[in-house]
Amino acid sequence: MKEKKENPIKVLFGFAGEARGKMPLSVILAIIGELFGMAPFFAVALLANQVYTGEATIQGAALIAGAAALCMILRTYLTLKSSLRSHGISFTILKNIRCAIADKMRRVPMGVMLETPSGTFKTLMVDNVGRLEDIIAHIVPELPSAVAAPFASILLVFALDWRMGLASLITIPLSLIFMVGMMQGYSKKMATYLQSGNEMNAALVEYIGGIQVIKAFGQTGRSFGRFSDSVHFFHDSTLAWWRQSWFWMAGFKAVLPSTLLGTLPIGGWLYMNGTLSLPLLLACIIIPVGFMPQLMKLGFGLEQFAYMAANLNPIRSFLANPEQHRPNMMVTLGKRDFTFDHVGFSYDGKKTVLHDVSFMARPGEVTAIVGPSGSGKSTIAKLMAGFWDATSGSVQYGGHEIKDIPFQQLMSEISYVAQDNFLFDKSIRENIRMGNPMASDAEVEAAASAANCHDFIIALENGYDTLAGDAGDLLSGGERQRITIARAMLKPASVVILDEATAYADPENEAEIQQAINRLVTGKTLIVVAHRLSTIRNANQILVIDKGQLIASGTHDRLREACPLYETMWQQYIGAADIAEKEEL
Repeated sequence: MKEKKENPIKVLFGFAGEARGKMPLSVILAIIGELFGMAPFFAVALLANQVYTGEATIQGAALIAGAAALCMILRTYLTLKSSLRSHGISFTILKNIRCAIADKMRRVPMGVMLETPSGTFKTLMVDNVGRLEDIIAHIVPELPSAVAAPFASILLVFALDWRMGLASLITIPLSLIFMVGMMQGYSKKMATYLQSGNEMNAALVEYIGGIQVIKAFGQTGRSFGRFSDSVHFFHDSTLAWWRQSWFWMAGFKAVLPSTLLGTLPIGGWLYMNGTLSLPLLLACIIIPVGFMPQLMKLGFGLEQFAYMAANLNPIRSFLANPEQHRPNMMVTLGKRDFTFDHVGFSYDGKKTVLHDVSFMARPGEVTAIVGPSGSGKSTIAKLMAGFWDATSGSVQYGGHEIKDIPFQQLMSEISYVAQDNFLFDKSIRENIRMGNPMASDAEVEAAASAANCHDFIIALENGYDTLAGDAGDLLSGGERQRITIARAMLKPASVVILDEATAYADPENEAEIQQAINRLVTGKTLIVVAHRLSTIRNANQILVIDKGQLIASGTHDRLREACPLYETMWQQYIGAADIAEKEEL
């Protein structure tokens, strides 16, 4: 049984919030305004009748013209009031949608945020939401008015002469032929259009973010595959759609308002047969000319509803993501240790990436996690930080399951340093102080000294007030790593998780970072996910992960003897280090 699709208008106005119930007045104002807007056509018909009967006078014509002008002024005023009101409602709804997306970002597993390209969220928050503005501000209030005024006019023409009423509608079935042609495969093509645009936007964000690497390797925009492919996909799919639609759209726009195709020959024939007077003929010819453009608005308004639904779908899809449920009440934590008890995990519910993993990380000790690329090392670190919930088994901290600890309380206990050492475009001082917003300048500098980055910071032109740049791009990878470690040191956390935090360090920076890591051990539980084995050689316990399974654990010396995979990794590391040292010589 197919799931019933929810009305997109209902979905949209579900975000109305404080603007709830305000749109009907905007619709009413728009309808009344459009009714006033029909006045000039009635005025022309009335004046023609007076001319025909010989009753027309200068004063009478001026009075009719003045009444028509007044009606147009009222139409403008009412339309303006309706538009101002609907725009206010529109901006409120867009604000609430963006706030809902931002709030959802807080409540979905952090892994969702880490695994989703930033360009996708830019498209969602800016593009998909922004495209809804005109629909709310214009289409919703104007569509009923586009029906009301023509409906009233059609009733009047039928009241004057039912034959001319039918004649005035003759272009509608003709235009429907072109409408059907224009709408062939519309839903699929609209979805492709939006998908191609979203992919291009996401690729553009990635392209700009990686422009330094692209230039460094002498690449061009065309050779940057994803960006080039997405641009061509957008160009080709959009052009193909418009080519298919051009003829039908032009036919629809030309035929629908051409009411004279029916009213002129039929009206002329009725007049010549003496069954229709000239005043009625003129009225029945002029009035339809005024209401057909409004019916065109109706046609294109209905098209916009499909456009609205296509833009709402990705928003609804993201908001439907399962959330991490955490209690609000703080818990009393016991001994600050981590316990993995037969933990299994899958990102998508299909492919399992961790299998029956069990271990304990004790306070005041260093627990290192090593293994081949893609073995599941970082997944363990993310489960510890609460970024995901275990699919099976349990992850415990301080005697409580992670999922039973309020997220804010857990985050106050843990300082997480990722491989991508993100810095904000603020001063280095403010970037470090994010670890503890209440820290003094002296405490910030003490943390920087402990992380071995004080000396290079004071050597910068503006010292601690130097801007880090966009995502820290004004600093080297090793410098960013030490600053993020300083930030972790400044945070009064019981646990520090370094998830490949030394990945970009050169040998000189590696030694500096190693000294900083050694200082982190004091009084804290230190979890280190590493691929450089020298940084974890002295760890209290080393966990060796392979294909999502914990295959061995112990100290460096014990694992060299008991775990062939660890010995192989060590020999490979030593060999690579020797080659690098010889190259330097």
